Amino acid sequence: MNFTKRLKNLGLAGAMLAAVGLAGQAGAADTNLRMHTAQAGSSPYVFAVTLQSVLQKNLPVRINMTSGMASTRSTLDAARGQVDLFISSPSINHFMSTGTGMFANMSSAPELYKNVRQIMNFPLGPYHIMVHANSGITSLKQIKGKRVFIGPPGGAATLVALSIIEGATGYKAGEDYEMAKLDWNSGNQAFQDGQVDLYIGPTQLPSASIEQIVLLQKVRFLGVPDEALKTEVMQKVMNLPGRTIMQIPPDIYGDNQVNTEPVNAVGTWVGLGTNKDVDEELVYQITKTIFENLDTFHNAAKFMSSVNMENAIKQMNCPLHPGALRYYRERGIELPDSAIPPEAKQ
Repeated sequence: MNFTKRLKNLGLAGAMLAAVGLAGQAGAADTNLRMHTAQAGSSPYVFAVTLQSVLQKNLPVRINMTSGMASTRSTLDAARGQVDLFISSPSINHFMSTGTGMFANMSSAPELYKNVRQIMNFPLGPYHIMVHANSGITSLKQIKGKRVFIGPPGGAATLVALSIIEGATGYKAGEDYEMAKLDWNSGNQAFQDGQVDLYIGPTQLPSASIEQIVLLQKVRFLGVPDEALKTEVMQKVMNLPGRTIMQIPPDIYGDNQVNTEPVNAVGTWVGLGTNKDVDEELVYQITKTIFENLDTFHNAAKFMSSVNMENAIKQMNCPLHPGALRYYRERGIELPDSAIPPEAKQ
């Protein structure tokens, strides 16, 4: 049922309760939403689970969440109207809107992208480049001939990891090292079991999934050399939306982290995306509810302190949904013209 009609059917009192985030009735009359997020234990998963709890407690909605989804697939599904909420990526927005990267062979991608809208953004964290401490590997140049896990084939994170390695070493997958073609959960397990020599993945700082690995064995985090950041390959990566430079401190993962100095890392941003046809009132209430319940997000995980109004429209390279636009305008947030959706300009 249309969310606006749902509010009307609740009656004036029910609508007022929903608007202030107190109409948490569960049942058949609730609006059912489909949501995609990443693998269990990841930063996007923690955010999504917290969001699910906050929205179901405060709005007349039920969220059916599917985890383990790549942002590339989620963005496509949202564009096709098959998912209502998903973990988005500024870099994937760029690739899909321009028909480049993983969408280079998909001629319909730019047109489909016109259906994608954004609600908010926040920093995800750095790409962790991790090796076993007893491997003897102390720099990326030493991975020649090794088996590495850098994310599922075709994913945006994998493209960035490939570029990090090439920028730092000149090495190419399949020629200079073997790329383990696994999903995130299998890749984590393969590293723990010693079946891969190096792991690269973006996650929060500190990361719960990385902490589990470090509890069981000593690891070393490799940095991106300053000279590598100046290469053409790395400049292309860093010029993509949602890319920053961060540092991984030497003591953040405890005694089993053998680093004694901070290491440079590529940081990345993600966001909460939706489809342009999702009810405007619903998206307005979702946006409002998120920012009225920030304490819940901040208490759920340390990294989610970055989920805030200050970061919400940073790295924004996708039009906002009209419902989110309405909320930000009510809050007096200055918005770039690129964030205004075409339907709001008519």
